[in-house]
Amino acid sequence: MTRKRQEEQPEEKDLQFQKISLLSSTMRHWENHQKKGYDPNETRISDLLECWSGESGPAIGLLGIPFDSAVLGRKGAKGGPKKIRDSIRYFKAYDWRRDFWFGDKKIYDFGDIIFDAQSVLECHNHITEIITKIVAKNFTVITLGGDHSITYPLVKGMKEHYREPIGLINIDAHLDVREVINGRISSGTPFRRLLEKNVIAGKNFVELGIRNFANAKKYRQYAEKQGATIFTVEEIQIMGLESVLATTLENITAETEFTYISLDLDSLDQIFAPGVSAPTPAGLTPTQIAQIIRKVVSETNTIGMDIVELNPIYDTADTTAINAALFLVEFCASHFYKHS
Repeated sequence: MTRKRQEEQPEEKDLQFQKISLLSSTMRHWENHQKKGYDPNETRISDLLECWSGESGPAIGLLGIPFDSAVLGRKGAKGGPKKIRDSIRYFKAYDWRRDFWFGDKKIYDFGDIIFDAQSVLECHNHITEIITKIVAKNFTVITLGGDHSITYPLVKGMKEHYREPIGLINIDAHLDVREVINGRISSGTPFRRLLEKNVIAGKNFVELGIRNFANAKKYRQYAEKQGATIFTVEEIQIMGLESVLATTLENITAETEFTYISLDLDSLDQIFAPGVSAPTPAGLTPTQIAQIIRKVVSETNTIGMDIVELNPIYDTADTTAINAALFLVEFCASHFYKHS
């Protein structure tokens, strides 16, 4: 290397760092959790992960939000982002169903948000600021939580950027339309806040996988009054998932430009998701949730998805984390296939 080149290199590095810092000075350094695969005939999903270093999209971005200060159930969801990233290594960049290899694609990891705020509201404002900057760079964002309260600032930030109606799907055991009582923002309040602040319209809001004995009558009445569409686990079993998804797609795309998916892992039956904040039986299966993601991403203009409420402290054999990683992979594969 010439002397001139040696002198230029630090300057170039500084410029690159400045580009990253423009996004946020509070993003944790990206950590490469995985080792490259040893088989030259296989490409792992972990091989697709790249540290974001100033690039612009269109591309998929990965963002971690290790935040559980608003959780109503068991604490520990702040460990979710790292555990999901760790579990990506189990999956290959080949979609058997579509006979589609996507090992030449990239997923840019923005790292995790670091919080120093003293209140949930301040943290949410910080999330909104960061997600707005990321989507402004033309990224479709998969966010790893964290508790379910983060959906509010994420969707709010996307609405502020796109300024167009957004159709919203919540895959969840719970409605999460609780009242904000005495100023208490919680993991049970995100969709009420989105509805009341007109970030989303009730007619474009669908709740999938709602569980029996998991919700209050008053909140069912509220959601129905807002015009939300609700499908319980039993209704999905009786009607069939294809029929439910046909209605879902019709409602979320009515006079909207974009779609967002919020996935609470407690929508899974407890046998598939012991490591969540509020586990209960009689839920959805991983196959059903993967099918929902595949259908929505393939047939709508999906701008993002969050995967929330993984609690590694209570997980067994990483069962919940690996299922969460599967859903991330299904989103990416469907997105890449659609744009291939």
